[in-house]
Amino acid sequence: MEWFIGLNLLSVLFAYLLDVRFGEPNTPYHPVRLMGLLIENLERRFYSKVPKLYGGVLLLVLTMAMVVLATCIILGIAKLLGGFIYFMVSSLIMYFSISIKSMTDHAEAVFRPLSDGHIETAGQKLAMIVSRDTDGMDSEMIVRSCIESVSENFTDGVVSPIFYSVFFGGVGAVTFKAVSTLDSMVGYRNERYELFGRASAKADDLLNFIPARLSVLIISVAGFVKGVPFTKTFDVVKRFRLSHPSPNSAHSMSAFAGVLDVTLGGAVSYFGKVKEKPYIGDGKRELTPEIISEAVNLYKTSALTALLMACLPLMWIVL
Repeated sequence: MEWFIGLNLLSVLFAYLLDVRFGEPNTPYHPVRLMGLLIENLERRFYSKVPKLYGGVLLLVLTMAMVVLATCIILGIAKLLGGFIYFMVSSLIMYFSISIKSMTDHAEAVFRPLSDGHIETAGQKLAMIVSRDTDGMDSEMIVRSCIESVSENFTDGVVSPIFYSVFFGGVGAVTFKAVSTLDSMVGYRNERYELFGRASAKADDLLNFIPARLSVLIISVAGFVKGVPFTKTFDVVKRFRLSHPSPNSAHSMSAFAGVLDVTLGGAVSYFGKVKEKPYIGDGKRELTPEIISEAVNLYKTSALTALLMACLPLMWIVL
């Protein structure tokens, strides 16, 4: 078991280096895109033919079963071909589940035009990472939305993939990514997906429960490195960690708000309808474009912190 975790940690380290260097591969054969095609196909089959709640459960179970089975077969073949091949394939699977460079690149693409005063262009770039309406947003709203997206993504894109990769290997990474993809596609509380997407949303909440809470510690350590006291970050998290409909999202968001000394949340427009979201944080700093750059830097530092903290068991095994 120790060597299994040790091998997984080495694979995670290599996956991290691949992501930082190359980012998300732009290929139609990316596993997440293939998962998306599978989910779309199963949704068409079940949505109108099975009661919504049960259809959603079938979608979740069949997607996970097919993805996990395919991964087990691939890893099994790789293992037969030798330890190095198994290590490389496992690392690639984990690499596809991590999203560090992709997230920071998108955020920086918002920052650059916004810092030059091109608000409309910044809004168009923001629309690539948020589902809310971006037309008509002013600079402060764009900054707030971008920071919220970056901070919320930290659990999904960094902590959870590393957590499940370390303890369950490539199969764990793929299982989490399948559930996360399901949630991003059908886990909405609207007329179409209220019942059909419930199982996927609940599964995502369950898998992110521990990583979301670990993210608070990780971000707090990264903030401390930048000179922000632990007590300040933890105080904000304590007061605002449940200020979100999701049981997990506000943990990383409140930690970011504490380190950056900003206030997130407030009025947001979705498909033309304004929704008031609870405030997260009580920072007094003005939301200028430069804070996006700070959030990106915090994201990168926190990702490295997560990796180093994950490697502590490897040091124990080696020593």
